[in-house]
Amino acid sequence: MDMSNYEDKGENMEPHGVSKINISAQSGSNVSAPVILNSKVTGNINISNNYFPTVGPAAEITDISSLITEYKESILSEYAYITEYTSRAGEQVLLNDRYIDPLIVQKHREKKERENEMCSRGERFFNTRESNQRNQNISLDKLFGPENGPKKVTPRAVILQGDSGSGKSITAQKIVLDWASGELYARLFDVVFHLRCKDLSGLSGEMSLVDLLNCSLTPNEIGQILKDIPQRILFIIDGFDELMLSASKEALPPKPVIKSHPLPIVCSLLKGRMMRESFLLVTTRSNAVDKLENILKKPQCFMEIMGFSEKGVSEYFQRFFEDEEFSSQVYEQVKRQELLYTACFIPVICWIVCTIFKRKGKDGVVTSELTTTTSIFVDFVLTLLKHHSGSSQHEDLDLLKNLGQLAVSGMPKRQVLFSRNDLPRAISDLPNIPFLCTFRHQERTNLKEMFGFMHLSFQEFFTALFYVLTDEADAKTKIEELLESASNGRRNEHLFPVIRFLFGLSNKKVSRLILGGNPQSTSTAIRSQLEKWISRVIEKNSIGTNIFYNNDFILHCLYELHDRDILKNVMKLWERLGINIHWSLKGIDCQVVMYCLKYSSRIISMNVKCIAKDLKMLHPALCRCTSLWLDFDSLSDTDVNLLTSALGRRKDVDYLNMEDGALSDESVQTILKTLSGQKSVGNIRLVLKSISDANVDLTMNFLVHKMMDRRFSVCIASQAETIHKSLCSEFTMASKNNSVWFTVGHSEGHQGEISEKLGLCYYRGFSKISFALCPFSVIPMTEFFKSSHNLRCFSELKNIEFGVNVDALLSFISCVPGLTELDLQAEYLTDIWTSRILCYLQANPKISHIKFHVSNLMISDDERVCSTFSVFRKPFEPYKMHDSERKNPSLTLAMDRWGHDMAYGSSGEPEHSHCLDKPALVKLTLSFPPLEGSSVNWEVLFKRLYNLIQLTEQCPELDEHTDSLLQFLHSVPGLKEVKVWLNNLIESWAAGLFTLFLSCSSLLHLQLNTSMSVVSDVESLGVMREDGVRLSVGCNHLNYEDDCCGIDLFEPPEHKVVPCITITVTDDSENANADWRRFFQAYNQLKDLTECSSEYEESVCDLLSALHSASGLKKVDLFFRFMTVDGASRVLDLIQMNPSPSELTFMAVKQPETSKANFKKDYRNEFSSVHRTSESEEDSDSDRSNDFRCQSARQMSGDSMSSSPLSDCSHEINDSDQLDNVERILCSDIRMWKTLSGKCSISISLLA
Repeated sequence: MDMSNYEDKGENMEPHGVSKINISAQSGSNVSAPVILNSKVTGNINISNNYFPTVGPAAEITDISSLITEYKESILSEYAYITEYTSRAGEQVLLNDRYIDPLIVQKHREKKERENEMCSRGERFFNTRESNQRNQNISLDKLFGPENGPKKVTPRAVILQGDSGSGKSITAQKIVLDWASGELYARLFDVVFHLRCKDLSGLSGEMSLVDLLNCSLTPNEIGQILKDIPQRILFIIDGFDELMLSASKEALPPKPVIKSHPLPIVCSLLKGRMMRESFLLVTTRSNAVDKLENILKKPQCFMEIMGFSEKGVSEYFQRFFEDEEFSSQVYEQVKRQELLYTACFIPVICWIVCTIFKRKGKDGVVTSELTTTTSIFVDFVLTLLKHHSGSSQHEDLDLLKNLGQLAVSGMPKRQVLFSRNDLPRAISDLPNIPFLCTFRHQERTNLKEMFGFMHLSFQEFFTALFYVLTDEADAKTKIEELLESASNGRRNEHLFPVIRFLFGLSNKKVSRLILGGNPQSTSTAIRSQLEKWISRVIEKNSIGTNIFYNNDFILHCLYELHDRDILKNVMKLWERLGINIHWSLKGIDCQVVMYCLKYSSRIISMNVKCIAKDLKMLHPALCRCTSLWLDFDSLSDTDVNLLTSALGRRKDVDYLNMEDGALSDESVQTILKTLSGQKSVGNIRLVLKSISDANVDLTMNFLVHKMMDRRFSVCIASQAETIHKSLCSEFTMASKNNSVWFTVGHSEGHQGEISEKLGLCYYRGFSKISFALCPFSVIPMTEFFKSSHNLRCFSELKNIEFGVNVDALLSFISCVPGLTELDLQAEYLTDIWTSRILCYLQANPKISHIKFHVSNLMISDDERVCSTFSVFRKPFEPYKMHDSERKNPSLTLAMDRWGHDMAYGSSGEPEHSHCLDKPALVKLTLSFPPLEGSSVNWEVLFKRLYNLIQLTEQCPELDEHTDSLLQFLHSVPGLKEVKVWLNNLIESWAAGLFTLFLSCSSLLHLQLNTSMSVVSDVESLGVMREDGVRLSVGCNHLNYEDDCCGIDLFEPPEHKVVPCITITVTDDSENANADWRRFFQAYNQLKDLTECSSEYEESVCDLLSALHSASGLKKVDLFFRFMTVDGASRVLDLIQMNPSPSELTFMAVKQPETSKANFKKDYRNEFSSVHRTSESEEDSDSDRSNDFRCQSARQMSGDSMSSSPLSDCSHEINDSDQLDNVERILCSDIRMWKTLSGKCSISISLLA
């Protein structure tokens, strides 16, 4: 065992009256005891010190273990209780009934982190603190863990910093109590001594450390412990910030028995001059951390006590009240008041709130007025001033006013952290500023001292308090400015809490608490000013000119003011203008609402979201409403009579929702009967214990006979616990848009997942079946519910029974008269079942609105065809849909398996390192009209897709399976549109799709995209029928009406993908025989070539040759990255030598360097304009030779040229200048067209 060295040693002395003790230890073990006297020790052990104290008449030896036991017993009786701020004689409470573990972190919080915490509120505030990974909570037993020390060395001193009221002192007392009871530090410390700095400051005269440690032991006994086991002692010094440190040069006593003043003794202990081997735990406010850190011995570590976590707040309320129900009621009410709930992270605030509620009693929570948030903040301020300040009332008011001045300075710019220069002069030099926390912000290479209030809500409170403490004239002006600023839209919403606190501080009782028995006339003037302002706000809200002041804010202001006369006047005005209340009880307490509404006799509307137990309190107000929007949690049969009474008759019930309820059939009928007597009914959702044939029939019969003449939507839902016993999870019957809807929903487990039942794997089947009738007719629903119930899930993909139920569902739907709309949603379906449903939809054009969605389309071998399959049809919409859709809107089929299934693995990380390794096909959509008698074997499509979606671009089978898919698409009757998403533009796909379009006369639009991104600068291919067949590859320049088209008809096309080629050919199926694959191969090659590439000319030649092979080529637009002489010549050859093209445009985006080209000076700085020459303007000469005409902006030449190919005339374009590598011409735009007389015209835009 390790023991301290002292100056006096008596190694050869044998104390009188002590028996010999023989101690043996096995090899490698050790023996530890407080004192080993007159003992024989054997074994392979190490004795670092064997100390025998001097024995004599003045120092009678006592076993230290017995001394410690005696000391612990005294601690247990003394520290088990605490005296609260309001405790009277005999009203002490048990420490363990109040103590909750605080949130303790080992870090210095950064400036941005502090700002985020200070500006967040409610649950978001607690989540911000606790979700921060750096805010790892450290329990009390880990404070001295080696993991908390520098370089993993156990710290000798721990600094526990915390703001006022954060729980530092009670935590220190808890540590001492738990050590004494053996629950804490039993292996670390044999003795824990507790020094309160507040008590030490009142001591005078000289004394020793032994004298300071005044406890149940005698000074000699304390001295013996200090001398014998210093390395096993923990000193807790509580409240270092309360020590009055001075610049005195008084010597620090090195020994515990040397007398001195209390301050030098504590400093000696802190510095390690005395009891160096002991351990220290020092609590302090943030303002004294720097001083403490400089004098505290090493190694040391820093901890911050941050008050309660959200869980800690809840536990405190539970522990404070003996009645669990009462505790829950109080906690829920406080939680709904965001400002107050946020402040509860401070333990003192928690204590004040609980004390006030406990004083009211359980009945007071329901019947009495709730204490305002402002009054609780005032109680907190006064409590801290009384117990931590020690100043006079006048000095306290000056302090509060200065703090208010600081708070006001930061509000306009939303500043929550201040430098010392920002502080008012009166408090900037104070060593300890209450209500402000201090920290050092690291700014480059310096540490900057920063100040801030404990939370933004306290800064808002002190801002309002500043106005109250200001002279009446100044207060009126400043408040007018505040209210005017708050009226400037949402950007000044941060001032709303200040206004709420201002209302609260204007309350007569609250102002007396702050100002004492002689309140200033300022409060009276402020009350009058606020009354006029809130009246103006309500008037403006009623006419819609000031709607950013919501009802929550207005009601809270009136509640904080708590002035009956003002409330009556304001509510009388509000009632005359029309009261419309919209609130969720998560944001406002119903106590607040009911306090304000008790003086109103008529309310226009209330929009309420609350729990069922609040219904009783809200009942009087609900009865006075003419329009209701209600959302209740946990409504039961016992609440139904109260609900129906509140609903009354002849009201507009726009919404009635019940979550987590358990209504009986009788209660449902009672509610429905009440609803039938209302003026109008919107969406109704009632939760039953279970849905059965009986309550479905009752609901339907009631709605059919009582409510078919109005618009409604009534849903009955099953409890989650009994869903397996129900026909379905939800059944809805609704009347809207002259149609009657029936919807059955099944929710079981998680969407899209396989559930486990009785040890077997079950796939989720249909989750929703919905259909609409117009006109309404009575239909038998029994068989429908039976089929629907059996379609919820299936055990295997080849389940015959499930297929029979799919057929039964389709049979039922086909027999429904007046069926106009259908909505089917399933989690898992096979290709066979999906094909049957799709065939039915294709053959029934009378169903005008269709939605059919399958989350996972499976194939027979238990693999997915796609992760999302959907079919939809909607009525024709002008300007959004092609005119061909007017008479018979198409069905649109979309299949999707992207991302997660193929390109990504189970970990969510990409499996394919290169784009060529990704699956080629990403998505496919088809549009075709539903036709009676049409039949397509959709199973063939699904199987071909399944084979295709697994192939990458490098697979040799890709072309074969692509052709197979395109052949199937050609067989779809009336196919109107095809959209394909690929990872890259593949020549075989592009050529095959274009050939499909040319050979399929019903196709109006074809689109190939190379990305799922919504951005427009991605490569695409588009084809449409417009004065022939128009193909665009590179960018999407097609003006085809589509919801996502995004093409501006009034802007010139912007080329974001280069090269970009647009051609128009005649609508002739013979064009399908052209070599389009060669064309797309050349296009793909041109994408990656530069002007210096030797293959450039060859690729241009291949592309033009493919175009030349098309017999019906009409128009060509080429947009390349650059333009060369030979390339331009070959382009012009195309229109000169091919008789079919009538117009050609060749443009370049990249300008060549002027040093590499030499045009005649006469043609510089000239830009061409394209003029189509009419036949009347042409030479009447009947000569049909292929001449061309070169036009500039300055002049148009009419000279006829020979009919030789333009490539032979390249010297005329280049002016005979040769370039180093490849010849580029100094122009950006060449346009050429043929006139009706057969002549060619050319226009060249010259570059400067």
